[in-house]
Amino acid sequence: MPPYAAPSTTFNPTKDFPSKLKGKVVLVTGSSSGIGFASLQHFSRMGAKVYMAVPDEERTSEALECVEKEGREPGCGEVIWHELDLKDPRTAKSSALRFMEKEEKLDVLINNAALISDNGKPQLNADGVQDNMAINYLGPLVFTQTLLPLLEKTAINGDDVRIVNVGSAGHKDVTYLDYSSKDAWNYKFRFTLLPTLSRYTYSKLAVHLWTNHLKKRLAANDSKVMVLVVHPGAILSDGAIRNLQTLPFPSFWIWLLGKFMYPQEQGAFTTVFAACAPRDDPHIAAPGTYICPPNVADPQGKAALDESKQVELFEFTRNLLDEIGVEVTF
Repeated sequence: MPPYAAPSTTFNPTKDFPSKLKGKVVLVTGSSSGIGFASLQHFSRMGAKVYMAVPDEERTSEALECVEKEGREPGCGEVIWHELDLKDPRTAKSSALRFMEKEEKLDVLINNAALISDNGKPQLNADGVQDNMAINYLGPLVFTQTLLPLLEKTAINGDDVRIVNVGSAGHKDVTYLDYSSKDAWNYKFRFTLLPTLSRYTYSKLAVHLWTNHLKKRLAANDSKVMVLVVHPGAILSDGAIRNLQTLPFPSFWIWLLGKFMYPQEQGAFTTVFAACAPRDDPHIAAPGTYICPPNVADPQGKAALDESKQVELFEFTRNLLDEIGVEVTF
């Protein structure tokens, strides 16, 4: 399925899954704007109790006002802010621990948050990890692993529990495939045509590798938690617009890209479909499921399915977390 495939024109979350999320708890990272915000709106309109997991309280207030202004009907789910900063794995872990003090279950975890553009100036976090890898991969992994006991508990109680990681079709374009060291994670891609985009897709390939390795580990433990990865499509999201506004003549670029990119409400379709479609749906049930527009299973890139690369990433991640003193149970 090409990355520019159009979202479904017939899918309507509130009509197709009208009562799927009633009484369910959903957590969406990076959901104060963009595709994450659109996903949160869909889930709240389906009746879920949705946590907006983001670091910025000021932006959250604006987003919550927007939720109320645009409406939570017909399901009228609840939307709650939960503080989450993924740049530092310590704060990612502490955020997960705080969540488990507040909630006794978690039905759906959407790992949506991502640094799309570093404006050509890649920065390092306190542990010397480049922000694209810290925010897009390492933080989400620590957050998810810390929440996993709660997800497992919810699944054991008979609920349909899912982890949905938002990947990217760009993972298929990555040719630098070293994930064995911090230097590799911090590779700048200076000699590529679009270094910022290359750093982003490199981090998204890490998300695909992690997702596939996590599936295998859970399966080996007979876990009932389902793990999926999705691609939103070519979406003119809030984040995309903010990046375009840094260019000369931003109105022109927004107008031009708006001709062939799709609204963020539709960009959330693959995420919502992955979270809600019946487990026996042929697109959800396919091995190594990767959902792309228009809500169909698509093969992942060869590198994402490379078990040696999955293990390489996993082993260095575990060693790095040990080195910086972040205790995570795998």
